[in-house]
Amino acid sequence: MIAALIAAIVPALAAFVLSVIDEPPPPSRKCRFPAVQLSAPDQAGSTFQTTAKLNCPPRAGTKYYLVAQLDNFGDPGTEHTVYCPRDPIASGQDKKTYTTTRDIHESKIHSKRALYYLKVTTDQEQELLANLQDDCAFELPAGVETVSNSVTVERAWK
Repeated sequence: MIAALIAAIVPALAAFVLSVIDEPPPPSRKCRFPAVQLSAPDQAGSTFQTTAKLNCPPRAGTKYYLVAQLDNFGDPGTEHTVYCPRDPIASGQDKKTYTTTRDIHESKIHSKRALYYLKVTTDQEQELLANLQDDCAFELPAGVETVSNSVTVERAWK
């Protein structure tokens, strides 16, 4: 009787343990914040470089976008915030470090921009790109997730 009970329990227990071991960890354990480590100078002239180190690639069905957030954008009395998405990183890309030169020669002296990466789903990406006006949007899609640190760059000189 005991042998029959053990014979029935051991295979079921072994199957359960193996299924737990073979199961990939949930995304929260796979990647810790930040998924992207972003660096840029605090101040710049008409151009500057950003470097993004990819710590965790986006999962299938998502992308990371670098966003330049400009507050107080526009003429006096009509200032507003704009979000300018750039340089998507898709799942499956092998590159681990992205260095890009940014051109801000049209920005006013002493203007500032916050830079950070967002994770978007396919639906969020379509909404974001559909709402662009001159390469920027007035709002971000609901539910987007910040996946990097934020850096602020001031245009300090010509």
